Order: sequence, then structure tokens, then C-alpha cells
Amino acid sequence: MTRFETDLNPNGYTTLANTAKLYDVSTSTLRRYWQKGEFPKPIILFGKNRFKNSDLLEYNAELESREPS
Repeated sequence: MTRFETDLNPNGYTTLANTAKLYDVSTSTLRRYWQKGEFPKPIILFGKNRFKNSDLLEYNAELESREPS
């Protein structure tokens, strides 16, 4: 999942739709994942779901640490 890490400002936010595109899943799948505790939960910002980029970067690091070398 490192393909977009350099594009994410750790202090910024990413929309639900853009996060779904980054992970190549639907928005419904992302909702299911975070409701099951398998993905970072978004925050509500300006009435919309937004993911903290710092949470996404941390999640990516966890995924990379799980991958076999």
C-alpha cells in the first residue's frame, strides 16, 4: 500500500470516496470494514466522512508489517 503514502499529508484528511479508490474497494466495503474494526474509523468533517491521513498511513504500516518478507 505504499503507492500513495507519499501523496498523503499526515496532517490532512481524505474523503470516503477517495479512500475507497486508494484501496480499490467500494465505499460500502470500507463502511463494513470500519464497522467490524478492520479499518480506521472516519471522522465527520463538514458533514461528510473523512479519514485522517495519519490513520491511513498507520494502517498501511500495519499491513506492511503483516506481509511475509
